[in-house]
Amino acid sequence: MRSHLLCIFLLLASNAWGHIGSPNVCFEGKAGPFPVRIGIRPPGVVPGLAEINVRVLSGNVHRVTALPIYWDAGREGAPPPDVAEPVRGETNLFSTSLWLMKPGAYSVEVTIEGNQGVGTITVPVDSVATARNTMDPWFTVMFTALGILLFLGGVKLVGAAFGEAILDPRAEFTGRLRRHARLAMLAGAIVLSLLLLIGKAWWDLDDRNYRNNRLYKPVPVDVSVRFEQAQPILRLVINDHKRRDWAPLIPDHGKLMHLFLVREPNLDAFAHLHPVQVNPTTFDVPLPPLPQGIYTFYGDVTHENGSADTLTGSMQMPVLPESFTRLWRAGGTSDVICSSSGRLTNSLLAPDPDDAWHVDRAGNNLMAASPSNEPQISRLANDYAIVWQKNGELVANREVSLRFKLVCGEGPAALEPYMGMLGHAVVRRKDGAVFAHMHPVGTFSMASQQVFLQRERSNDGIGRARSEKLENLTQSLASVPHSNHSASTNTVSAVSFPYEFPKPGPYRIWVQLRSKNRVLTGVFDTEVQPAK
Repeated sequence: MRSHLLCIFLLLASNAWGHIGSPNVCFEGKAGPFPVRIGIRPPGVVPGLAEINVRVLSGNVHRVTALPIYWDAGREGAPPPDVAEPVRGETNLFSTSLWLMKPGAYSVEVTIEGNQGVGTITVPVDSVATARNTMDPWFTVMFTALGILLFLGGVKLVGAAFGEAILDPRAEFTGRLRRHARLAMLAGAIVLSLLLLIGKAWWDLDDRNYRNNRLYKPVPVDVSVRFEQAQPILRLVINDHKRRDWAPLIPDHGKLMHLFLVREPNLDAFAHLHPVQVNPTTFDVPLPPLPQGIYTFYGDVTHENGSADTLTGSMQMPVLPESFTRLWRAGGTSDVICSSSGRLTNSLLAPDPDDAWHVDRAGNNLMAASPSNEPQISRLANDYAIVWQKNGELVANREVSLRFKLVCGEGPAALEPYMGMLGHAVVRRKDGAVFAHMHPVGTFSMASQQVFLQRERSNDGIGRARSEKLENLTQSLASVPHSNHSASTNTVSAVSFPYEFPKPGPYRIWVQLRSKNRVLTGVFDTEVQPAK
């Protein structure tokens, strides 16, 4: 049996990097000996100014600089670094603004100098036009009035040039000369009007070109679900002929795509899957036993030039055969927390061992928002629970560290790396206006960071012998096990994620942690307050 479902692109991405409506880039880690938290707010238009905020969490700092490096230009094509100035009233917080002159992938190299030495960290940023600035009403009125004044003044000058200007100082201004002046003013008004129309046409053409060719748009994707021997397989096809700048992909955490499914409107089913690439623009992934309904999907991918995209759309999940769902429930598998490890290995398309999902059938796992300082608990199967250790209220556009702890019974449970990280988190505003996929180090693609780091290690930069170097880079990234991103641990039970909520409103957070070779998914609801 084969059923084809139409994919409708319904969400507008706010920027090209792996996020919807969440353009800010966050990093938390070490720059040499200095623990730092870095926030980058890209401009909405290009060229534009990106705001860089660097908070040094400990140490005596003398100087902080930031350098934007365009992916195809390298360091030799970059401007001198900008010095970040201390923020008044803050301790070890530095801020500066950097011009991002071209659309595409940038790396921001932050260097910190202090008593402990010098530390440098590279944070990838996508420079894309995501907004079309509008003029304030009072500015519009002012320019309109000035334009009318200039137009009338120009017409008057033309009349004077063919009237009083050609008259002898002692001669009388005759009716005949007055008629010539009026005809000249009429002709001048016509010419100036034509010039205004030509200028308006040029402006509209440039505006259309900006909206159609330079303003970021989501990548069109077609989706279908087919059944092969009762196994449901989701297929994503990227319409690359509608997106000619679609570049080849590189793996991030060992996967070419991280696909997230969220059931609408209650957000009571969630899946984190990893499709297999059939060809450069087609991906297949076996579906887990998710309930029927309408799902929004988000597919995070990273390109070999360091840029990234989030593919998004909606799909209708069909009713899955009972013979298929029984395979997943065999052996006492919980309906609330599921993982695909070791299951359906004889299927036509075996699930990725890192696939995981969460289904709340009884409704007892959907957490209500708690007071700002009260821990919030998401209770899981087998006596596990994930505790959100909240620290004050959440405010839009304010940096925050979201800290979660895994417990089992009365004590902490040791975390294991999940795809090379101690945890993964997904944030979504209830109405779908915001989506972000985060790691403990930040909100950027680590594969993109690796692109820039490996490029800087080369002597001649990625801009020379481009095709050869990109091919070598892709092979290099594919050969690095994603487990190398993080060391294994038997003692750590808590993890934090740096983030800035871009808008106020109700949010849901899914947190995925791994313990004893099992992925556990906690669900949390919260309310973000507007900036004061």
